[in-house]
Amino acid sequence: MWRRLSPRRICLGIILITAVAILYAAFKASSIIIPKACTDDQTTRIFDNLCNLYQSQAVGGNLCEVICTSKSIIYEDCLFKGKGKKVIAATYNSKKIILKSRNERLEEFELLFSANDKGGFAPPEMDYDSFKSMFKSHMEALMGMKLVDSEDVLLSKMWTSPILQNDELTPGEMNSVWTLVQQSEFNYLKYFHGAQFLPDIYGSCGHFYAVEYIPSGKILDPSLLSLSEQWDSAPWPNRAKIGLSLMDLIASTETFYSEILHLCDVKPDNFGVTEDFQVKAIDIDISFFTPQMRDYLQQPDCTADEECDFFDCHGACNKSTQKCLDVRTNNNFQSVCSDILMHHHTYPGLLRNPPAEVATEITELLDKCVNPSREEKYIQTPSITKTFQRLHSLLKESLQIR
Repeated sequence: MWRRLSPRRICLGIILITAVAILYAAFKASSIIIPKACTDDQTTRIFDNLCNLYQSQAVGGNLCEVICTSKSIIYEDCLFKGKGKKVIAATYNSKKIILKSRNERLEEFELLFSANDKGGFAPPEMDYDSFKSMFKSHMEALMGMKLVDSEDVLLSKMWTSPILQNDELTPGEMNSVWTLVQQSEFNYLKYFHGAQFLPDIYGSCGHFYAVEYIPSGKILDPSLLSLSEQWDSAPWPNRAKIGLSLMDLIASTETFYSEILHLCDVKPDNFGVTEDFQVKAIDIDISFFTPQMRDYLQQPDCTADEECDFFDCHGACNKSTQKCLDVRTNNNFQSVCSDILMHHHTYPGLLRNPPAEVATEITELLDKCVNPSREEKYIQTPSITKTFQRLHSLLKESLQIR
């Protein structure tokens, strides 16, 4: 016969189980390697290596002179951790800029040249026309589509210094532009330079490129605030203006070029806000035009739709063949609704606490955006739907409410 346990023994048992669970969790946590934050010494080493390459003519770019000789680009802070993209804050002509590269060292990229004993690089066994032809083929593969630009126009568009007629890039410059176009964000920023929803790009040195500094700010990314501050922060008019600009950005991704640019990593800190509440996409590494998007979605085997998702770009599974279809089932607007405009987890949602006059309809529109009707679920529709247009109009109307 079982003996009835006393309340004291039950309590001690619960405490013991809890203690074991805490110790196990602590052990598991200790085995997780947390990426180390960068240091000033590491950034100094990056600049030293870059300038050594420049002095040996192994790299080039319009910013090498101001980084390495006049030193008018002044280091402020390093903003990266571990083995991720190298991001460095600096000032140039009293303006804050961001220097970026996927890798710390030039040798970590696929290079056109092999190193020689003098610290430079031996030129490839190809003539300049062959290089231009290879460059265009490479760019078309990276962009996933045919480009209408001639070889000369394309190279001039992607290089950060003027190329005069009949001039040729030096081996160091060829090496530099080759490493730059291996970085998808650089390709978008440089090829579509001047697009309203992208930050300005100022130039490059070697494998590093410099862009406009546009922080997310506490309105769009209030992660540094307490939960109560998040809910109470930022007057509605400011958030509505940012919401409108974000929606205009989404519309631009489907109209600025012949193919839709799919944003597959949508989160507040991947967008920046200017002083006049204009939103720009400041991290578009995981973004693809439709031809590339189809390739990424179609690759895996599957048994369920979610297994075909590529970050925020959702796919669909053909259950009979157990293969992912080559179609995206959501759009950029739906991703922004679920990850930025609406409340989720610890993020309060950009459009939280709207004026009472529009609150109910805004809530309904956001819910319809994230949860389309069953008939629409597996049909990719453009972002600019009736739901999009009505929400855009409603945000404009809300700015008139006093």
